[in-house]
Amino acid sequence: LGAEIMPGVANFLLSCKVVRNHRIFIVSHKTEYGHFDPEKFSLRSEALKWMEIRRFFDPEYFGLDREDVFFADTREEKVNIIARLNCGWFIDDLPEVFEEKHFPDFSQKILFGSYKPEQFQNITVLNSWRKISEKILGQITNQDVVFWAKDIVDESMENVEKIPGRGNSTVYKIDVPGEKSYVLKHYPDQLVDNRPRLETEFKALQMLYEHGIKNVPQPIEKNCDLNLGLYEWINGKKVDKPIVGDLDQAVQFAEKLYILSKQIDGNHIGIASEACLSAYELVSQIENRYSRLNAQSNEHMELAIFLEEVFDPLWKKVKNESTSLWPEESRMQNLPRNKQTLSSSDFGFHNCVKASDGSLTFLDFDYFGWDDPVKLTADFIWHPAMNLNIELKKKWNVAMLKLFSGDPYFEERLNAAMPLYGMRWALIVLNEFLPELAQKRRDADGSKEYDLEKRQRIQFKKASQYCERVKNTVSRFTFA
Repeated sequence: LGAEIMPGVANFLLSCKVVRNHRIFIVSHKTEYGHFDPEKFSLRSEALKWMEIRRFFDPEYFGLDREDVFFADTREEKVNIIARLNCGWFIDDLPEVFEEKHFPDFSQKILFGSYKPEQFQNITVLNSWRKISEKILGQITNQDVVFWAKDIVDESMENVEKIPGRGNSTVYKIDVPGEKSYVLKHYPDQLVDNRPRLETEFKALQMLYEHGIKNVPQPIEKNCDLNLGLYEWINGKKVDKPIVGDLDQAVQFAEKLYILSKQIDGNHIGIASEACLSAYELVSQIENRYSRLNAQSNEHMELAIFLEEVFDPLWKKVKNESTSLWPEESRMQNLPRNKQTLSSSDFGFHNCVKASDGSLTFLDFDYFGWDDPVKLTADFIWHPAMNLNIELKKKWNVAMLKLFSGDPYFEERLNAAMPLYGMRWALIVLNEFLPELAQKRRDADGSKEYDLEKRQRIQFKKASQYCERVKNTVSRFTFA
């Protein structure tokens, strides 16, 4: 009874039943009793209890009818029920169901799972419920979002607006009566990206608020089944051209996180997403990214040439030089916890808004956790969305050397790591060449004009520029 609903199922059920008024049937050939259960414990009764607990039959939620749940003893009986119900679509994770000779021709088949589509004819193979929803219902609408959000927004919603230009989560602004607004975040599909982004961000913001760090959005409510988080809406503008005052606030925020790192137990907080706690881990991440991109190079000749002729020779040189300069204590082993810091892991002016009084509010904590402060320092400078002049880069570097001066190897580690992070970003900006990540970008962007080929050309140019910057970077970062 403690089983969770599979990611994407709750959204699909609400959109089917409530928004589009489709009738939903559940047809299972789950046996009545376990094969090796002498006590004859009813699996079907337990399945119905689980659905009851999960509000499948709640008219204010999924609203299914108990009479629309069927159990069959055999696959043949299951197929006969599907035919009798006249199902326009049927979703199953067993190909054998669709191979039954009496499976109705009028019912469109969706095979759920990591199957190879070319192995099946007249069957749509999909590996996530979000994709299944898009196949059957089309793109998510604002009306879908309104019904999803009703469970966590107590007030009536006057307006829902999708915010374009987001790279991962799909973000909406929700207006309620009284000139009050919220942010609703629909996080990436966990069957495609299994990182618990909702839980991570919500808990991180709760902790920051509890410890008096309030230049972040206040967390309001969440629904894990729907993969939704509701947060305070922050009025402000993007920081396109940061000034010294902005940099000072970023330094102060990094300092607050570091002080908090020393004050709390921290065992309940996980490692930041893609944390780099050793030279070995950083190098491994870069080489894994290289392998994934290289697997796509047969379809992209320009990418193949870049990886072979530009990236690879430079990478071999940088890897050897940087790892030889890396302090021994964290070359192969993880950096000790007492030298780590709490980090949002995607920290910078691209993830904040500036109020009319000049104050900054920092956003996006779904990668939050423990990390090497070297990564925080390096990423702040290397991130493609940052627009730092030489003065701000130097000021940031000096401030971080001071903040983490208690670590005698911090500066040495930073100098060794800088070129490696440049190479890492040269690959990260090429994510549009990876099919799943490109699709996630398209979904989150919210723009009908999203042009993948154009995006790939832009990102390819950035990757080349990163390699040029790394060439100008010797053992010590020169703010190229």
